[in-house]
Amino acid sequence: MALRNMSFRLKMFVIMFIVILIPMILVSTILFKWSEQAITDQTSKVVISSIQFAVTNIDSALENVAGMSKMLLTENRLIAIAKRGEPLKPEEKNEKYNGIMDLLSFFITRIKVMNILEGIDSFYLYLVKQNTILDSKSTYYEDVNVEQVDFVQQAKSGQWKDRWFVSAPVNYDSLNGIETRLETPKQISFTTALTDEDGHDIAVLAANVNESFIRDYYKKIQRGIPGEFVVLDRSSTVVACPDSRLVGSRTADYSKMNDTIQNMKSKSGSFFITVQGEEKFAVYSVSDYTNWSYVVVIPASDILGKVNEMQQFMLVVISVTGILIFGITLLLSRFFYKPLEKLVLAMQKIENRRLDFKIKDNRGDEYKRVYQGFNDMVDELNVLIRDLENEKILNQEAEIKLLQAQINPHFLYNTLDSIYSIARIKKVDEISQMVAALSKFFRISLSSGKEVVTLKEAVQLVINYLTILNIRYKGAITFDLDIPEELNDCQVPKLLLQPIVENAVYHGLERRKGGGCLTISAVSKAHTLFLYVEDDGIGIEPAALEKLQSMLEGNVPGETSGFALRNLNRQIRLKYGTAYGVTLESVYGQGTRVTVKLPAITIERGDSDVPHDRGR
Repeated sequence: MALRNMSFRLKMFVIMFIVILIPMILVSTILFKWSEQAITDQTSKVVISSIQFAVTNIDSALENVAGMSKMLLTENRLIAIAKRGEPLKPEEKNEKYNGIMDLLSFFITRIKVMNILEGIDSFYLYLVKQNTILDSKSTYYEDVNVEQVDFVQQAKSGQWKDRWFVSAPVNYDSLNGIETRLETPKQISFTTALTDEDGHDIAVLAANVNESFIRDYYKKIQRGIPGEFVVLDRSSTVVACPDSRLVGSRTADYSKMNDTIQNMKSKSGSFFITVQGEEKFAVYSVSDYTNWSYVVVIPASDILGKVNEMQQFMLVVISVTGILIFGITLLLSRFFYKPLEKLVLAMQKIENRRLDFKIKDNRGDEYKRVYQGFNDMVDELNVLIRDLENEKILNQEAEIKLLQAQINPHFLYNTLDSIYSIARIKKVDEISQMVAALSKFFRISLSSGKEVVTLKEAVQLVINYLTILNIRYKGAITFDLDIPEELNDCQVPKLLLQPIVENAVYHGLERRKGGGCLTISAVSKAHTLFLYVEDDGIGIEPAALEKLQSMLEGNVPGETSGFALRNLNRQIRLKYGTAYGVTLESVYGQGTRVTVKLPAITIERGDSDVPHDRGR
């Protein structure tokens, strides 16, 4: 609908835009999305392969170190000193502790020689009963405050026992709670415990790996793959990343990334994520051994650079195409719109009463037929105008004759008024009453040619009619009126009630000895007016009643009986629709009831409430 109201030029531009630009935009968008998906899928495939290779080797090395740690706890010398309940004598300490530290150093050397894990750093052994920590790299610490020892606390809580985790190194400063300006690097530790016969921990062993080991190992095998390498445990603690200061901590960006990985519920995959306002492409693989997430975070611009360049190129092409469409639209509009504009100007001249104007153009295309049709239309219009002027003259003559014809009703009213005056002078009351009622009856029935009157006027007409009849029947007919005042302004056909009342008198009350009573009532329901005319006359025999009811429905054509009711019913249905009309009920020997159903129309409301169902 909006397109119909546009100018011709704008329609051409919109149509060309829809036909050319929109498909270009859709194809460009689909191509961009397909290229982006293809590049990201290929990148994800290559990076996941590299990560999984690293995960497999790192997990194997960590698992072997964990196995060596558990083997270390089976050494008899270590078990003996761990079970010893009494404190060591001073002369025994150096011998025993140095022997254990040599044992720890031997296992460190063994791990390195066997090329199990290059990044192995040290072993910590905490002797619970001696309250002493032995460090394979340096010395031993007695009477330690275990609250200050990270790996012991983790082992005691059971959370990281027999698990790998990030821990703080053990040294003099950390054991004594001394803060230092020097930054102490974190380490990756594996803790396992030696228990006695009662299940109590008597020794806790921690195998420590340099935090840079995982990062350095991935650098060796990444083969030019862009992006930063990050390892996160299940709690989103950083295990390895380019910035060693973040190891052992949690950040909002890495936590968000790890939550996304865990929600994906897949061992490997990729996704886009915004980190510090920059869109990143994250590729991950989850270790089956440690449950750590190994993630490579690549700037989206690094992998989608070519795609973005292609997108910008397509935007330029679309913009140039839009400009060309606009130019072509202007050019075409000169060929198509100018002739139309000429036609519109000609129509405006016709509107300004320039009825002699015609289009003069020697075109040879389709517009020639249009112009010729317009000129023919102007000729026909001139003929119609002349005919209308002649018809107007004839109508004026007819109106003069109608005014002359109205003299006759006025003459009738004046004559009746004269008879009424003479009857009053001669004191003949019956004649004066009859003449007065007849005069009022004619005034309403003629009513200046109006076909529709108010309900009040229609009822008044019936009252005048019954007044005349009562003079004839010497007051044998009585009547009651039950018309609510708010219905007086309802519009009804002028001679609606009179033929019904006439039938009630002549076919009902007249046949009953002693006269009878006539009741006229009205009600309004749901914008519908119901008029009831009831008499207590002789009624209608069942066979005749059935024939009359069929006649009202139009099923018995050509019947002479009930002619007035049939015509009235037909008039109502033609005017208001088949939902309205006349119905008839009667009980022989008791009386008759006629119901008239009309739309409730008042002068104020007009015809808006009349259902337009005449065609049904």
